[in-house]
Amino acid sequence: MDNDFKIRFCSDLDYEEMVVDVCWKSNTIATINQEKGIRNIEIKIFSPPEGLSSWNFPLNDLLEILMFAKKNLELSQQD
Repeated sequence: MDNDFKIRFCSDLDYEEMVVDVCWKSNTIATINQEKGIRNIEIKIFSPPEGLSSWNFPLNDLLEILMFAKKNLELSQQD
């Protein structure tokens, strides 16, 4: 997995439940939330920062970090 990808658990004021931000380098690329339940997880994808016309990542790296984020969000609900 690309070492530039990270996840960050947060408590966002827009959501009642815990969310996971998916970050690449210093940019948040998406927020994964469980507002509709753990079986109905949703993702909010953000536009790239000014100066970039689009995000460009290896597909497998992006899929891996998204699944890692989802798994960790699910595990947080088991506590």
